[in-house]
Amino acid sequence: MPTVSIPGKDVQLFYTDSGIPNYQENYKTLILIHGHTFHGAIFQKLLPLAPARSVRIFSINRHEYPGSTPHTPEELNIYASGTDEERTALVKDAGINIALAVDGIIQKYDLSGGSTALVGWSLGNTFLLAAMCAIMDLPLQSRERLRSVVKSFIMWDPPVMPLGMPLPPHSYMPLYDEKLTPAARASTFATWVGSYFAHGDLSTRDLSQLGYHPTSKPGTFDHMPQEEHLSVVDLSVGDKCDTILTQEPFAAILTAQTNQALFDPVIRTAWNEPRVVNLYGAANAGFVYSAIWTLQDRLEVAAEKERVPIEFRCIEGANHFVMWDDPILALDELGRCT
Repeated sequence: MPTVSIPGKDVQLFYTDSGIPNYQENYKTLILIHGHTFHGAIFQKLLPLAPARSVRIFSINRHEYPGSTPHTPEELNIYASGTDEERTALVKDAGINIALAVDGIIQKYDLSGGSTALVGWSLGNTFLLAAMCAIMDLPLQSRERLRSVVKSFIMWDPPVMPLGMPLPPHSYMPLYDEKLTPAARASTFATWVGSYFAHGDLSTRDLSQLGYHPTSKPGTFDHMPQEEHLSVVDLSVGDKCDTILTQEPFAAILTAQTNQALFDPVIRTAWNEPRVVNLYGAANAGFVYSAIWTLQDRLEVAAEKERVPIEFRCIEGANHFVMWDDPILALDELGRCT
């Protein structure tokens, strides 16, 4: 199992690699960070499609997920009951680890040619933004490699919670459903989040137009064999660390992180003015749109639009798992963001 070691720490992160595209020297590279519950195996359908498109894909498993170093008991205690200062340091350290893991992959596979994009999907956006913020805290050589190789950051389907934003009123999230047992919350979420959702007139940016109840269209996991479904999830991690990361104890920390990563020109300059794209599926649950609108409202301030541009790209008809339901479409859209 391939892993990348974090220098100076007893930490290894597992990753998968689609391999070098045939007869290509300057190809695109996508380095993917997964979300809550679903680890890097959820991207597996993209891998065999990548070489023909001159793309190489790496997918990193975060702490606690298969093949990667688990959190220490001390870290889990900070998630559960740490101070704001301890939790801020924990998130910052996670960003440093991701950035150094990317740097390690760059060195091992000599990714100096072509263009590389770092992609956060769903809750993975918390760690994408943490890695962006980490650039000033890295060793000089790592910083210089990253700023010369990583050309794009792709925020793929970020809900409000990973950005430190509140859930819209009347929204539903199985992870927070007190009527369910903790075990049932995880399993219900793992099916519900693959649903397709319909919305009203989204041009109004009116929260009342958002839909939170699945349509009649079968969701990604509605008819998937249980064994296959279980191969792409780890239902144990949410209660340890991932769910609380999306809740009130971390909200102010993640809000500050979002502000720094996306709206601080110092960070953009440190990364050599990278392209930043918010890529989202039109059939996502409403909390994805709420995040988009909040960012767009912020960007409509003329000064910020000029200093820190963010592109928004919609994948029509796509739900949260377009990488599984339509991997060709997903990979083509990711390629357009790189």
